[in-house]
Amino acid sequence: MLRGILLYILVVVAVPIAFFRPFYGVLIYLWFSFGRPGDFVWPEYTFDYAIWVAGAALVGYIVFEMPRAPVRMKGMWILVLLWGWLAAASVMAADPSIAYPKLYEYSKVFIMAFLTATIVNTEQRVKYVLYTLAVSLGLLGAKGALDSILSGFSYAMQGPGGMISEQNEYALALNMGIPILYWLGKDEPKRWIRLALYGMAAGSALVVVATRSRSGLLGLIMVGLMILIFSKRKVLLTIGLVAASSVLFLYGPEGALERYRTIPTATEEDASAIGRLEAWSAAIQMTKAHPVFGVGLRNFMEVFPQYSNAAPRVTHNAIFEMLSETGIPGCAIWVALIFAAMWRMYSLRRRVIRAPDGSHLGKYCLIIIIVLIVYMVPNMFINRQDFDLMYQLIGLSAGLAGVIERKLAEPVLEATVITSESVVPLWQRARG
Repeated sequence: MLRGILLYILVVVAVPIAFFRPFYGVLIYLWFSFGRPGDFVWPEYTFDYAIWVAGAALVGYIVFEMPRAPVRMKGMWILVLLWGWLAAASVMAADPSIAYPKLYEYSKVFIMAFLTATIVNTEQRVKYVLYTLAVSLGLLGAKGALDSILSGFSYAMQGPGGMISEQNEYALALNMGIPILYWLGKDEPKRWIRLALYGMAAGSALVVVATRSRSGLLGLIMVGLMILIFSKRKVLLTIGLVAASSVLFLYGPEGALERYRTIPTATEEDASAIGRLEAWSAAIQMTKAHPVFGVGLRNFMEVFPQYSNAAPRVTHNAIFEMLSETGIPGCAIWVALIFAAMWRMYSLRRRVIRAPDGSHLGKYCLIIIIVLIVYMVPNMFINRQDFDLMYQLIGLSAGLAGVIERKLAEPVLEATVITSESVVPLWQRARG
C-alpha cells in the first residue's frame, strides 16, 4: 500500500511538471515506460499512469513550446507512412475489432516519438534522454543481477511488466540498454558516474544470461561484437570478451547453459523452435494470400488455423509478423524506417566528428546505430516490432539530426596568422 501511495504522489507531482516543462515531462514518461516503477506496486494500486504524464507533456508542448519549436517532420516521414499503412491494414483486417486496439497502442507510441523528435532540439537534451534511458534500464539490470545472485540463478528471470515482462522481451530491452550505458560511460568525465554506468551494464549482461533466453544470448553476442568493432583497445577487449565467454560456458547457470546447448539442434529436437518454423510457414502462407495489407494487426493468431494444421502460436519473428499482418509494403516500410535512421546517423556522424566539439554528438549517433542493430538481431526470433523503445530511438535520431545539422551550418572562424610580410603600412594603403 505504501508503494501505491508513493506512486500516486509521483504521478500527482509529475503531471504539472510535464505540463509546464514538457521536456521534463518526456523524461519522466521515459522513466515510467522503461524504469517500470508501477510494476513494483501491488496490481490493485496501479493504473495507466504513463498516459497522464504523456498527455500533460503533449498539451504543455502545444501551449508553451509549439510556436517556437514546430513539429519536426524531417526524418519522420517514413514513420508517418508506416502509421498510415497500419491504419489501412487495420481497416482491411480479417477482424478489425481486434486490430483497432493494437492500432491505438501504436498511435500512442508514435505520438510520443514525434514529441521526442520535436522537443529534443539541443545537445544537452539529447544527452538527458540517453541518460534517462540508460539509468531506467540499468537500474532494472542492477536489481535483476542482485536478485539472480541471491537466488543462485535458480529460476529464469522475467521482466517487471509491460512490453518487457517475458524473458525474451526483458533480455531484448537490457541488451539495448547495455550499449547506451557503455558509451555514455566512456564519455563520462566523473569517475564514480562512469563506474556506476559500467556496473549497470555488467549487471544487465548478467540478467540477460539469467533470463535463459536464446535470442537474448544472440543479442548479447552482438553487443560484444559492436563494442569490439568500435573500441580502440581491440586486443585488450578481445581478451576480456574471450575470458567472459569462457567463464560463462564453464561456470554459468546450468539452466541457461541447458537452453544454449539446444541452439545447434533446436530445429530438429526443440518443440519451441519447431513450433516457430511452423508459425513462419503459416506467416508465409498468409502473406501469399494477403500480400498488400496482410491479415491485420493482432489477427495472426485468429486466422492461424486457416493456414496451418499446427497449434496456433505467435510468429517469434518481427519480419514474418509484419509481412503477415501488414503485407509486403507494411513490412518494407518498417524495415526502411529502421535502416533510414541508421544511415542518417552514420552519415551525420562522419561529418560531425570532424567539426569542432563534435565528438559527443558523434558518439550519440554511434549509440543509436548500435542499439538499433542490437534490436534487430533478437527480433529474428521474437516479435517485438511494436517495442516502444525502438520508436523512441527513431524520434531521438530525428531530433539529434536536427541538432547536428544546425551545428554543421554554423560558420567556422579560421585563425589568421599575421606575419611581417602580410602587414601593409597605412601610408602604402593610402598610396594604393
